[in-house]
Amino acid sequence: MKSPVHRCRDVEHARGQAGDGAGINCLQTEQRIPISKDVITSSSASAMWFIRDACGIVCAIITWMLVLYAEFVVLFVMLLPSKNLTYSIVNGTLFNILAFLALASHLRAMCTDPGAVPKGNATKEYIESLQLKPGQVVYKCPKCCSIKPDRAHHCSVCKRCIRKMDHHCPWVNNCVGENNQKYFVLFTMYIALISLHALVMVVFHFLYCFEDDWTRNRASEGRDGEVGEGAMLGGGADGVWRPVLSVLVQPLHRAELQEQPPRARHHSTGGDH
Repeated sequence: MKSPVHRCRDVEHARGQAGDGAGINCLQTEQRIPISKDVITSSSASAMWFIRDACGIVCAIITWMLVLYAEFVVLFVMLLPSKNLTYSIVNGTLFNILAFLALASHLRAMCTDPGAVPKGNATKEYIESLQLKPGQVVYKCPKCCSIKPDRAHHCSVCKRCIRKMDHHCPWVNNCVGENNQKYFVLFTMYIALISLHALVMVVFHFLYCFEDDWTRNRASEGRDGEVGEGAMLGGGADGVWRPVLSVLVQPLHRAELQEQPPRARHHSTGGDH
């Protein structure tokens, strides 16, 4: 907390309180009556907003590249090689919709004015033009020389005071404030959904690869291998559970097949004598 002496440097009082602004003392914190945010509006609300920060631009490009790389892996590695056409169409459509919404939300969060206060508007003439009532107080930012509304904070990257500023996110290359917080929340939600969706598809693709490998090994081992594994796995080892059980059973069965030829040669040699 600033001391009353320091707070006097950033405070302007209404002139109706004591006639001359030079002799007015600072109001206590509990006596502060902030002016409405409708009085202080951003001059760049309708203009294009983009922060020219090198670190933020690089992070934003990396974010788009990661989403596009996930799109490539899901489509060309997991869905297109799948033999189930319905599975590929449904999951591909869902993943593409979520990815598009994530990138659209990211673009809106990056290019939307987060609620910047106009720079340099804390002049004596402008404060007088607000026609403040007795007891009203406005605070000035000494860094950007702007009038600070309630709950506004100065961002050292944007070099502006932002209304209801939460934080400056380099991944969207923008502050998260009053006007773009909903787009930032939507972006994080869609990223979480496509990550969860991709993780589920990776699990199914992993089981599919094991099942395909199990089928090829079963065909190459011959009739004896089919009977041995069928007896050990039982009739319930079908679908996606079959490769999981085969991982546990197959090493034991292969060891048994490797031990069978020496035993056969031993019995044949004993029969000759």
